[in-house]
Amino acid sequence: MKRTVLLGALLIGAWLSLPWGTALAAVYREGDSGQEILAVQQRLRSLGYAVGKQDGVFHPLTASAVRAFQQQQGLPANGVLDEATYQKLMGQARSPAVTASQPAAASERKALIVTKKGAASLPPLPQFKERRPGSSVQETAQQYLGVPYRFGGATPQGFDCSGFVMYVFQKHGVKLPRTADIQYTVGRIIDKKRLQPGDVVFFTTYEKGASHEGIYLGQERFVHASSSRGVMISSLNEPYWKKRYLGARRMG
Repeated sequence: MKRTVLLGALLIGAWLSLPWGTALAAVYREGDSGQEILAVQQRLRSLGYAVGKQDGVFHPLTASAVRAFQQQQGLPANGVLDEATYQKLMGQARSPAVTASQPAAASERKALIVTKKGAASLPPLPQFKERRPGSSVQETAQQYLGVPYRFGGATPQGFDCSGFVMYVFQKHGVKLPRTADIQYTVGRIIDKKRLQPGDVVFFTTYEKGASHEGIYLGQERFVHASSSRGVMISSLNEPYWKKRYLGARRMG
């Protein structure tokens, strides 16, 4: 019994003596920087996600892109580049020798201590904070991923579909009507084959005509305020949306 206890103590001591970058094996989050993060930004960009400046710094917009990717892949959408997310995104395991240049703060390290069951628990996702508009409509739109749905909502405390689109465009100096059906009458009609990021896509859902909408991101994806999951990214090729697609408008 004593030998077992001694062996356990030695193993724990050896684990604690490892550098955090090695022991925690790849947890990147906002504020970290390095060549590997640059590669991640480039990969996300190639998939059509807005990451902002590609400079190897884990910006808030990079975190939003990671969160969107996780959401699409059915992973926990926390905006943290953990090992599972990295492998899914990059198609390979992360090298344990590579670490971020800005390791997690002491408070975050405590949150990553191994639990009794042997699983590492991530710190909770921070509450939403309003940020400055991105350089494009689609970048600004992705900053609000995860904001809850609220009927009649047009602020970051809660959006409905048309309130979300109106709010995002207002950030870029474009004033739109309040409801989807009227928004569908403004702007320039765009053929589906000519969609560009920033165009507004409309759908017929619970009533005839334009009753739902979102902002096109490219790669057949759009961001919208879903009544079931809040602001999220969906694909135009999903059977539900493909069947209900109505048309698109280019605003401004």
